[in-house]
Amino acid sequence: MSQELFTAYSKFSEAILEVNAYVADVFANHEELKAYSPQQLQTLRIIKKNPSISQSEIADIQGVFKTAISNRIKKLEQDGLIAILTNQDLRKKAISITQKGTELLVVSETVIFENLNDLLAERFTGDEIIKFTSQLDEIVHCLKMEKDGDNK
Repeated sequence: MSQELFTAYSKFSEAILEVNAYVADVFANHEELKAYSPQQLQTLRIIKKNPSISQSEIADIQGVFKTAISNRIKKLEQDGLIAILTNQDLRKKAISITQKGTELLVVSETVIFENLNDLLAERFTGDEIIKFTSQLDEIVHCLKMEKDGDNK
C-alpha cells in the first residue's frame, strides 16, 4: 500500500469514527430518534434494503454476532418497526420493515441531512461533493467486486 493510500485510509477511518459519533449525538438529541441507537437504525436500513432478510444475514452485513442482532431485532419488533415472518417449515424467519419503520427511517435521514447540511454546506462546492460521491461509489464497487471474487 502506498504511503498516500495509507494516509487516506487513516483519515477515512478517523472520519468514519467522527461521523458515527456525530450521528449518535444528533439522534440522542432528537425526541423521536433518541429511543434508538445508530446500530438499531442501521439494522432497520439493512432490512429496508434487503426485504425478507434473516438475522444471520444481518449479522454478517454488520459484522457482529447474531446475539447482538437478536437484541436489536427484538426492540425494533416491539416498537412495530419490523415484522418477522416464519416460512412454512418454521425454520427460517424473514424480517421485513413496516410502514412505521419506513417512516422512522425517513425522519432519521432527514434529521441527519439537515444537520450535516448546516455544518458542511458552505465548506464544500457542488463539484467537490460530486467528486467525493463518485470516489465513494468507486470504493464501494471495488469492495463488492472483491467480496464477490471478481477483483478486476
